[in-house]
Amino acid sequence: MKKVLIVDDVFENRYILEKMLEFQQLGVVSAGNGKEALEKARMDPPDLVISDILMPVMDGYALCKTWKSDERFKNIPFVFYTATYTDPKDKDFALSLGADRFVIKPQEPQIFMEMLGEFIREDQAVHPAGHQPLGSEMEFFRQYNEILFRKLEKKVTELEQVNRRLKQEIDEHRLAREKLFNLTQAVEESPAAIVLTDLNGRIEYANTKFCQISGYASMEMIGRDLGFLRSNEIHPDIYKDLWTTIRAHRVWRGALCNKKKDGELFWVFLTMSPLKNAEGHITHFMAMMEDTSERRKLEAQLRQAQKLEGIGQLAGGVAHDFNNILTAIIGYADIAYQNMQNEDPLRKHLKQILDYADKASAITKSLLAFSRKQATHLSYFDLNDLLLNFQKFLRHLLPENIEIQMPCSDRILPVLVDQVQIEQIIMNLATNARDAMPRGGRFVIATALAQLDDKFIQAHGYGKTGSYAEITITDTGCGMDQQTREKIFDPFFTTKEQGKGTGLGMAIVYGIVKNHNGFILVDSEPGRGARFCILLPITRPVAPADQKKTENETPSGGTETILVAEDEPGILDLIMTILTEQGYSVIGAVDGEEAVSKFSENREKISLIMLDGIMPKKGGNEACREIMMLKPDVKVIFMSGYSEKIVNVQEAEHKKIHFLQKPVLPSMILKKVYEVLNSEENGGTADNLVRE
Repeated sequence: MKKVLIVDDVFENRYILEKMLEFQQLGVVSAGNGKEALEKARMDPPDLVISDILMPVMDGYALCKTWKSDERFKNIPFVFYTATYTDPKDKDFALSLGADRFVIKPQEPQIFMEMLGEFIREDQAVHPAGHQPLGSEMEFFRQYNEILFRKLEKKVTELEQVNRRLKQEIDEHRLAREKLFNLTQAVEESPAAIVLTDLNGRIEYANTKFCQISGYASMEMIGRDLGFLRSNEIHPDIYKDLWTTIRAHRVWRGALCNKKKDGELFWVFLTMSPLKNAEGHITHFMAMMEDTSERRKLEAQLRQAQKLEGIGQLAGGVAHDFNNILTAIIGYADIAYQNMQNEDPLRKHLKQILDYADKASAITKSLLAFSRKQATHLSYFDLNDLLLNFQKFLRHLLPENIEIQMPCSDRILPVLVDQVQIEQIIMNLATNARDAMPRGGRFVIATALAQLDDKFIQAHGYGKTGSYAEITITDTGCGMDQQTREKIFDPFFTTKEQGKGTGLGMAIVYGIVKNHNGFILVDSEPGRGARFCILLPITRPVAPADQKKTENETPSGGTETILVAEDEPGILDLIMTILTEQGYSVIGAVDGEEAVSKFSENREKISLIMLDGIMPKKGGNEACREIMMLKPDVKVIFMSGYSEKIVNVQEAEHKKIHFLQKPVLPSMILKKVYEVLNSEENGGTADNLVRE
């Protein structure tokens, strides 16, 4: 396969050519300028070059001259494809440099490919251009200057022309002064920080922007070595490489961390280049700096969010699998416990198993809360009332040597939240504050109405404009250093002694806040306590819909036929055992595909289907949709280690769908089955409906 090198600084032009040539079964390599093209060709020479003329760094003319002067490349065809240089003289000059073809854009693809036919046909040899390249740069300038000199000789023969030339020079000097003034103004008012130094690195000029980002006045810097801005964040070898590069007549680019006048660090992207006189000698160095501190801060926040998102996915998966295991443990242990005599000495051991399994279930709920897959039960509250009602519990949680203050806003702060999860936030922060104040102190929870505007979003890199209920939680504890603050929301990160903390507390706080579409900020320094600011969207309550209360009926079993689909054999056996012992007829399926098949065979007698959310071959959602197409009035219970959010049922007619979250006691399974089978309404209550 022949390979074509495309050289063009416009991405769209390169893309069109790439697709055109790839359609002709040609290999394609692209470059944005002549310098890049030479670098790629030296690594892997092409069979044909198609180049634009007007490009940065190295244009097409310079590339062609260099190309045809290189023994390795001179016999490789070189085609100009340009929309800028279209004059016949441009074409003549291009051909004199050794170009094999000069094509003006745009061309129809078919015509263009026909023009390139002699170069790209596999069965036809390529012949180098018959003309000779122009030669050296001196020859190029000689021919160009020859024309100019002839014109000048004609002009100097006329006296009137001399006077006009003198006037023209005066005008040119005036224009040059104006140009210099404009250039000076542009440099002074440039959005980029610009510094000029002498050959020893002493500052001779610094523009306004540099003074702004460094905190120094211009006169404070003049004559000082540029190195006084250095910080300890950058290795000395970087600075050594910088000066070695620019003193070798080359440009250095890279990121540096500098220090402001007040000691604060700031990051810049530096481009430092040598300035030369007419003889080519370096006289000064110019540094152009772009302040990237804010960008780096936003990038760090993005990386943190992505890291937490990834760990959240892992935590949710672990919790799901663990919930399946707990379902089997709790189910079988509860069956054994309920069937034992009260005086059986093993009964207390089974009670211990059930108690510890319940604690394990609480851990999985914490993992799901962090991963934002835990079920949330949202209700409208005045945030002030919610926190004030929790104050009594705080008094039991915090020792008497910690003073509790709760100055709440005098305005109503309506929010739509899960009360238990908001209380968990306060409890986790209060626990951390207690550990940070072993000798006592002050714990303060304050509320206020806050408005997030574009300025806040620009400063923090996240947020959404609008009204928010603000919870500010402060303590007078030992505080945190910068390194701890940056990791505080990382899962499994803890500053407590081994065995005294899981490292999930603050990660769960972060997950709950995000799950409520809120934001959390932390401010702390060693010895100065900690301050957490939580922002929750203000949400106006809607009128509650009338709901019928269902009475708690004791499950008494039944004779209906139930289809159970579960890919975990132990859990499938458990559920079938629980239902069978209560008189139900049970049909088991190990995946969604088998569930649909068995339902199709027994559709007339099946009254209820119980589906796991995630199963091989066919998931619970897909199986449910296919079954409801066969029998729309069948009732459904989903069981999953995730929350009901895992179930994706949107259609309004699917209101007979209910949900049980694993792990669940056998009695709760029987209760839910009894309620669903004996409900006369077309669907359950609002709490039972599966939501997206």
